[in-house]
Amino acid sequence: MSTSLLDHVAETGFRASVITTYSCYFPFYEEVVLRRLMATGCTHNVLMVDATRCAEAFAIEELRPRRAGRDYTLIPVKVGGAFHPKLFLRFSKSKGSLLVGSHNMTLSGFGLNDEVTNVFRLEGAALRAGGAPFRQAFDYLAGFMPANLPDVVEAFEGVKIGVPWLDGPLGTDPQDRQLLTMASAGPDLWSELTPLIPKDVTTAFIGGPFFDPALALIRRLQREVRPKRLVIGIDPESVEIDPVEAAKLEGVEWVNIAGVPTIPQRREGASHYLHAKVFWFGSKQDDLLVTGSANPSVAAFFATPNARNAEAIVADRRKGAAELLGMDALLGAPAVTATDWNAVTARRKAAPSATVEESRRIYIATTTPTGFLAQEPLRVGLVLHGAGDMDAPLGDAVVREAGVVDAADTVRDGARYLDVRSPDEHTLVVVHRTEDIAKNLGGDTRKALRQALGTLEEDPTQLEALLKLTEKVIFDSDDVVRTTPLRPTTGPGTDEEAAPAPASLALEAAGRKSSSRRARSLASGDIVVLLDALMRRLGEGLTTTSSPRLRSEEEEIGADDEEGGELAREAPDFEVLAKACRGKVRRLIKRMQEQFELAAAPDRARRGIVQLAAVLGVIRTLRFVEQRPEWKRIDRELVDRTDEWNLLQVAAIAVAWGPDALAPRAVAEAGGEGFAELSMVVGLLAWLAWDVETDISVASQRSGLEGLEDQQWYAVQLLAALSSWLVDDDAAWTILEESITRTPRFRVDGERWSAVHRAALETFALVALTPDEHRQTARRVMPGDLVVLSARESPRVRVVLDERQGSDGSKVVVLAPDATDGERSFLASRVVTLAWAVGAGIAAAAR
Repeated sequence: MSTSLLDHVAETGFRASVITTYSCYFPFYEEVVLRRLMATGCTHNVLMVDATRCAEAFAIEELRPRRAGRDYTLIPVKVGGAFHPKLFLRFSKSKGSLLVGSHNMTLSGFGLNDEVTNVFRLEGAALRAGGAPFRQAFDYLAGFMPANLPDVVEAFEGVKIGVPWLDGPLGTDPQDRQLLTMASAGPDLWSELTPLIPKDVTTAFIGGPFFDPALALIRRLQREVRPKRLVIGIDPESVEIDPVEAAKLEGVEWVNIAGVPTIPQRREGASHYLHAKVFWFGSKQDDLLVTGSANPSVAAFFATPNARNAEAIVADRRKGAAELLGMDALLGAPAVTATDWNAVTARRKAAPSATVEESRRIYIATTTPTGFLAQEPLRVGLVLHGAGDMDAPLGDAVVREAGVVDAADTVRDGARYLDVRSPDEHTLVVVHRTEDIAKNLGGDTRKALRQALGTLEEDPTQLEALLKLTEKVIFDSDDVVRTTPLRPTTGPGTDEEAAPAPASLALEAAGRKSSSRRARSLASGDIVVLLDALMRRLGEGLTTTSSPRLRSEEEEIGADDEEGGELAREAPDFEVLAKACRGKVRRLIKRMQEQFELAAAPDRARRGIVQLAAVLGVIRTLRFVEQRPEWKRIDRELVDRTDEWNLLQVAAIAVAWGPDALAPRAVAEAGGEGFAELSMVVGLLAWLAWDVETDISVASQRSGLEGLEDQQWYAVQLLAALSSWLVDDDAAWTILEESITRTPRFRVDGERWSAVHRAALETFALVALTPDEHRQTARRVMPGDLVVLSARESPRVRVVLDERQGSDGSKVVVLAPDATDGERSFLASRVVTLAWAVGAGIAAAAR
């Protein structure tokens, strides 16, 4: 049946789209398609274009995109052949739409050409039963994402936000229509298609605008399928084919199908360029209709991986599908005449000869604090010129290393793209402002979360709303951890030597330095907005390390007018608000403790780490808020210290205690690579130890035996459990030190606390790494010493919490979370012990 692609674009009820195309007329996409999508509520949009065609568009000023990287995500895709699939995916919570066809993102493709498009639609009960093609299409396109740009990957994955049916189990019933795709890796399209072709094909039809020069696909089809009748339909006025090779084929009927497809309301004299690709195989029992992006060519079906196209087709075995397309009319089209062949030959001879054009390379990049990060390595020292709105020159940017580009603030903040031309090469880098794109990402929850975060500083009453939303985002969402791998499995950068998958991130004896490369994020969905705000953007003005300046008498006069006078909003009841916050935080912590039990299941450790990062970020932010003058005046806490202490006990053990702890399991689940949320958790748990007044120096001075310090060594042990993950993680230490600075403790030097505990934890981590190098037994033991247990125990190195006398001699008491009372004791004469000299560094561990 005839359908208008623009009518599909105007359909309401979708929140996100992904469109792929070989060539793109950007003014048409931005001014027609994108505007219609946005107007119908489809606010998060991704456009994937063949990289070569995209670079050609940028070379012509009037064809350049103006809104790419801001209002939508543009991804140029480079493959061995051409990036050629034509997919149009749209998602919402309650329905989905998938178009698979021959149309490009051009005015001709959407309304002038003769094209064939397959329509898949899902609603209601069919969402999971028929969702397989949708997930297949999404997973296929995910393989083309620039994995070196996690923010762009996140934007792509963001189309799944609020689409629960796209994850989890889907229908497994045999499908009458199958989506077949081809990429650089994996089987070729012909290998996927041939098992579906009926046996004993009586008639086969091929129609398309582009054929490979030697007609190798047709020859292979004749050889392997052996149809009794083979009909090939072309439009002599536009087809790309070699008449000499065509004349060599035997047993082929050539028909002229120009204008044969029935297109209702076609204007008289309108162009009917035949761009559709059609294959049909009929037998006495059944038939197969194949349509989509693939031309009858080697590149489309069985080229070698480094030369093949990326393609998407639909194999349709439904009864009546070919009839609906008008197959009888195509088979009965008039024969191609000698005059037609002469016209094809003349047009080929008249075509301009190929000229040597400049080599064009196009990339995308995201911003960094010092410039940009490109998706692929660029030549070191390359100078790129920044261009802003209306192509206004902004200044230069210089490639410092691989994909790292340094630029002045004016270039970093204003550039739409960077480029440099030479007589034979044009390099162009499209800048993506992921913070702008993120504004269109997600549904109502994400929008409400942004509103609460954005107004928190000016409106304290948003605290309750924020905590309510936070709980929902952290615990009630299925979309918490990204599904794509941290590293690409194929493509640029895979020849880089991979880091070994560690069982832990313990400090090596020689002192392993952490990578300068920013760890990638595993978070996905709405929790990304929360983490980004809590850890990177929120609260620049929430606290100050100095006391607030008092207003002068002149400033006090008229202050009421500045703040709204009599019309000002009624001041919130801070006492009531603080009590409500403490209650909500207690509930947040309780739910996190429940998540630790769920995280014990296989493949759940990453999720637990990401959730904990968000919970700790919320607690830290509330501590920041407490530093504001309005809260200091009433001297009320937003987080109860007891609740903090309870979370530290449970979380430190869950994250880092023993072989089944979350940290090593999460790293294994992430392919052996650390990730940003793990650094957040380690740094924030260490900060939590600071906030509940854990202090090795105090414990050493008082031997852990006085008043509140009765649990000091216990708290120190919790901190020490993190040492192997903390001491060598620069990101975690930065989080810890910045957090200490913004949450000062009365008469405690934060810098000294950090230095003392870093030295002590480095000692602990080294002993934990080399436990068998320590042999001293039967020494006098004090609380705070270290004990090395046998290889049967995990962890082997622990802090002595207490020394007690028993009937058989002195015993050392250590933490044992699995024991009935949470501790175990060993005869001091039977275990290795050593003094843990505070603040003296690694050499202080007695051997």
